[in-house]
Amino acid sequence: IKSKRIKARQKGQDIRTITYADKCTKRLHTKYKHLIERGVKKQIAKVAIARELTCFIWGMETGNID
Repeated sequence: IKSKRIKARQKGQDIRTITYADKCTKRLHTKYKHLIERGVKKQIAKVAIARELTCFIWGMETGNID
């Protein structure tokens, strides 16, 4: 469920970009939750999520969002 604030920010954006961002959000949330449940320290989990996020950003910058 998206907040009004997020919906307002996404207004006017390409639907592919919004879909890609939603996919990123879901994947990062799931991965972080999984790492914490496995007992990985929070700081290490955050670094893993940051690395994953950079891959999503790289994908967006290079046009690989499909």
